[in-house]
Amino acid sequence: MMNLIASISAAALIMGAPLTMGLKQVPASPAAPAPAPAPAPAAAPLSAAERSKLLKGAAKALATVKTARGKFEQYSPDGSYSTGQFAMSRPGKVRFDYDDPVPLVLVSDGTTVALQDSELETTDRVPLASTPLSLLLSSTLDFEKEAEVVDVRRTGDRTNITLRDKTGEMEGTLTMVLDTSDNALTGWRTVDANGGRTSVLLSGVETGAKLNPRLFVLKDLDNR
Repeated sequence: MMNLIASISAAALIMGAPLTMGLKQVPASPAAPAPAPAPAPAAAPLSAAERSKLLKGAAKALATVKTARGKFEQYSPDGSYSTGQFAMSRPGKVRFDYDDPVPLVLVSDGTTVALQDSELETTDRVPLASTPLSLLLSSTLDFEKEAEVVDVRRTGDRTNITLRDKTGEMEGTLTMVLDTSDNALTGWRTVDANGGRTSVLLSGVETGAKLNPRLFVLKDLDNR
């Protein structure tokens, strides 16, 4: 089961990195990217009871996943395309390693999210609470209590749940895309405060994996 909640969102998925955090844009890959996924077709609205049942079922399924790892594809607001591997440990921890030629690593240690660029020798950090990862990596998911639920809909074999932060710390929206059959997280879309859209697709997800805690520690580069 790919019931992953990745916080990964690389949620951060970081604004140009798997989720929008507002750190920096991922460089475009020179390889010809695959076309970004088309917007989901319109679907009939759910009743209040159906909506509540769906949200509770999705939260329960996602919350059972404590660790996961796999691959991701990312489509950024500037049209760039990148790939890589991720590892996730709830609550609050995730790591995204980008494939060459993108020189980036994104890590959430449960408190802050860091984006490190090995070419520029920089490490930028922002509070986890200010990123979409904070919603994805929570250990006690309750969408209706923890976020403003903007939209819930089923389209074919996919369920889309669009959320907005209640506290105002995180601007924009996060749309989780789940497999309707088992509520497995297959990817997500973020829209930042400026309307920039980032899409992340997950594949080869393994849940329940034993992960090295050191994966979620990212030290600043020595620029001396």
